[in-house]
Amino acid sequence: MPNWAEGTIKLRGRAENIASALKYMLVNETVTVEEEYDGELLKMTTTQSYFYIKGTMRAFIETNTLEFWLEQDFLIVELQNFKQAWSAIPEDYQEISSKFDVDIKIFTFEMGMEFTQEIEISKGNIIKDNCDDKFSNYEWDVPFSKLGG
Repeated sequence: MPNWAEGTIKLRGRAENIASALKYMLVNETVTVEEEYDGELLKMTTTQSYFYIKGTMRAFIETNTLEFWLEQDFLIVELQNFKQAWSAIPEDYQEISSKFDVDIKIFTFEMGMEFTQEIEISKGNIIKDNCDDKFSNYEWDVPFSKLGG
């Protein structure tokens, strides 16, 4: 049984690119997609308790419903309840960033191994991949220190 790095994943870019990236990442045979209000609301539901992120090694969004308001041309969308086994793998997200021209930022916490991780990908290139495990007291030093594990 793996430990889980837990946190958030953000996508930044043009609304239509984000919508396409989300559909690519999250849609499979258990996911339905509804587009409402002239494409401004993207609603996804799954019959499972999570959305698997396609192309990754055991990465999930732990919820059964996601809603995104895409009413602006350029925006940032944050998905809470992100989890990936052991740690987030930056290479898993490079193709998504490149293919859909979206920037991706991931921040995770893992209380079992006591580390935080920050990843940033732009135009398919990893521009930040920091893993910090140098804490004098993880529980005190780190916000959300009970996430992951």
